[in-house]
Amino acid sequence: LRYDRRPRRPYRGPPALATVCEWQTGTHHTMTGKPERSDYIVSGPPHKSDITAGCGSLGTFVRQKLLQHGSDIALIDGVYGTEATYMELLEQGARLAECLRQQAGIRCGDVVGLVSENRLEFPVVLIGSFLLGATVAPINLTYTEREFVHAFNLSKPRVVFFSGFAADRVVAAAGQCRFIERLVLFGDENPFEGGPTLLEQFLAPVSFVNPLTLAIQPTNVHEHVALIMCSSGTTGLPKGVQLTQANVMASAALTDESTSLTELEGPLVLLCVLPWFHAFGCLSLLNVLCIKQRMVALPKFEDFLYLGCIETYGCNTLLTVPPIVLFLAKHPLVDSYDLSSVHTVICGAAPLARETEELLRRRLPQVRHVRQGYGMSELTLATLFQDGDGHKPGSVGRVQIGTQVKVIDPATGRALGPHERGELCFRGTQVMRGYVGDAAATSHTIDPDGWLHSGDVGYYDADGEFYVVDRLKELIKYKGYQVPPAEIEAVLLTHPAVQDAAVIGVPDEAAGELPLAFVVRQLGEAGAAVTAAEIVQFVQERASAAKRLHGGVQFIDAIPKNLSGKVLRRELREQARVARAKL
Repeated sequence: LRYDRRPRRPYRGPPALATVCEWQTGTHHTMTGKPERSDYIVSGPPHKSDITAGCGSLGTFVRQKLLQHGSDIALIDGVYGTEATYMELLEQGARLAECLRQQAGIRCGDVVGLVSENRLEFPVVLIGSFLLGATVAPINLTYTEREFVHAFNLSKPRVVFFSGFAADRVVAAAGQCRFIERLVLFGDENPFEGGPTLLEQFLAPVSFVNPLTLAIQPTNVHEHVALIMCSSGTTGLPKGVQLTQANVMASAALTDESTSLTELEGPLVLLCVLPWFHAFGCLSLLNVLCIKQRMVALPKFEDFLYLGCIETYGCNTLLTVPPIVLFLAKHPLVDSYDLSSVHTVICGAAPLARETEELLRRRLPQVRHVRQGYGMSELTLATLFQDGDGHKPGSVGRVQIGTQVKVIDPATGRALGPHERGELCFRGTQVMRGYVGDAAATSHTIDPDGWLHSGDVGYYDADGEFYVVDRLKELIKYKGYQVPPAEIEAVLLTHPAVQDAAVIGVPDEAAGELPLAFVVRQLGEAGAAVTAAEIVQFVQERASAAKRLHGGVQFIDAIPKNLSGKVLRRELREQARVARAKL
C-alpha cells in the first residue's frame, strides 16, 4: 500500500464546478490536455467544506461522527424493536475491529465480505472494518451458490460475515474459494461443524475496546477502496464497483449539505426497507451513521409490518423504490393505518412515473414532498435529486453538489443542449474508482477525461432539471423509432385494473421490435374483468403510434424485479421467447 504523506488540503471537488447550477460555456481543457467544447456541461455547486472533515481516513471520519452523536438513537430494528445508539455501534465496531485484527489477521487494505439482511450486526461490521482500514464487500443474500462464487471471486474477501438466511449457499460457495479463511455466522445457532464460527464466539476473546484509544491507520482516501458493491446485474453478471473512502465521505457531505431533509420540526425518522447490500441502502445507512438521523430498518417488505412501523415510530421520511410507492398509492390496506406522520417520500433505484406520484399525492395529501433522484452504484448514491420545492413532475431533479453532467449523442459523443435526448455522463466526487479486476470494463465506462458513461438515456430542460427516459440498451426499436418502455409503463399504471406492468420489445421481421406488455391485474372485480384487448385499446388512445402495444399483452402474477426494484427485463424476454416458440 502507498500512503499519501503530502500535506492534506481541503478537498471540495473538481475545481471547475460552478457555485450554482448553471450552463458552462466556452472551451475547457480536459485531463488529456485536449480542448473540450463544454457549452452544455451542467454543474452543481462545490462542497461547502472539506469533505474529509480533516480526517486522514474513513475510519477516523466515522469515529468522529459517531462520537458527536453519542447517546442518541441511531437505529431501530422494526421487527423486534431493538434500539442501538451511535456510541453503542461505535463500541461494538471497535470490539469487532480488534477481533478481526487478532482472530483473523485482517489489516488495512484487506477485504471483509458481508452477506446479510438488514439487521443491527450489519453496521457493526461496516464500522469495525472501516476502523481497521479494511474494504467491505456487501453481497446480495438472495444469490444462488453460483452467484456467490462469482461475487466472492470479484472481491476476494479473507473473512465473510453472513446470516442464517443464506447460510447453506454461502458455506458451499466459500468452499470453492481458497482465499476465504474465516466464516462468521450471525445468530445463536450453528448447524455447521468445523466450519463457520458464531459471531459471539468470534468476539469472545475481547470483552471491550475503548474506541477513543483505538489506533487508526491513515490512508489516501481518494485511492483507498472502502466498499466493493455488486452492480445490479440487470444486463449480465454483476461487476465489482469500487467506491473509495472519499466517495463515501462525499456522499455523507452531500446529504449533510442538502436542504431537502431540513424542513421537519422534530427529529428526522427514516423508514428503510431497502437492502443494505445494495448501494442505495448501504450509502443511506452510512449517511445515517455520519449525520444525526434515526433509521427504522426492516429486513424485507411486508405490507402490514411496513405500515405498522410508520404508525408506531412516527416515521416522517420513507426511503422507497417505485413498487413501494405504487403500493402506497393503490393498495387498500393503506387505509387501515395512520400514516399522518409521513412528510417526505424519497424514491430511487428506478424511474418513478409521474402518474404514480400523482396517485400517491391524492392518496396521502399530507405528504409535502415526493423526491425522486437518480444514481448508480458507480456514482455512490444520488447525483441528480429533487432538492427544494418547485420541481417538475417526472423530473429527477438538478445536479447535486460536487458533480458535473453532460448529455451526449451516443454515436458521435457530441454534447447536446436542452431537450435533446442522449446518454447521461457524469464527473465529480462521487464517481467510482473503477470495476475491480476489470480494466476493460472500467475504460469502457469512464473515459480518459473522467466522464462516467451511464448507459441511461435522458435530457435536461432550460431550467436545468433532468429527466431519465430509459436504459440505452432497453429502448425498443420499432420501425426506426426508439421507444422507451418506461413511457408505455407509465400509461399502463394509470389504468384502474392494472397493479403493475413492464414492457419489452419482441423481435419482428417487418418492424424490428414490437412493444409487448406484461401486466399484473389489480385485486378485486376490476382486475379480474379486464381483458388484454381493453388494455391495448387503453394505451392506443393515449400514446403515439410507435408507443402502442403492437406486441400485445400478457398477464402475469408478478413482474420479476431485483431487490432494488429494477425490472429484470431479460427474464421477461425469455418468457416471451418461450411463449412465441410454442405458437
